[in-house]
Amino acid sequence: MEPRKLSSDACQWAYERYIDNDPDLDDFMNDVKIKADLAGQIYSVRNKLRMTREDLAEFSGLSLDTVEALEESDYDGSWQEAINLINSAFENWYSNVILPASRMTHDDYSIKALGA
Repeated sequence: MEPRKLSSDACQWAYERYIDNDPDLDDFMNDVKIKADLAGQIYSVRNKLRMTREDLAEFSGLSLDTVEALEESDYDGSWQEAINLINSAFENWYSNVILPASRMTHDDYSIKALGA
């Protein structure tokens, strides 16, 4: 296996000292990195779409606790299934919330004065 170059000398030292010669630990660290990356993507897309965690839970069918665990990369279930549900939720949110809101006119979101 080709030696990895990590982001800092300290990380590189820790990797070489504790993980480099242990394939199980190396696999574990790769898994942690992948899950952390997915968690960051979920958080980022959810915020770009202006969704709350509650919105994501509702649109995905996942529990709020599951959404929180996924965003904190502390989820023990099937990540692939959860990601599929989340991607579907993002698509539904965009189609059913964002697009209709973007087509609203001033009259659609204005309160009319009494007696007018």
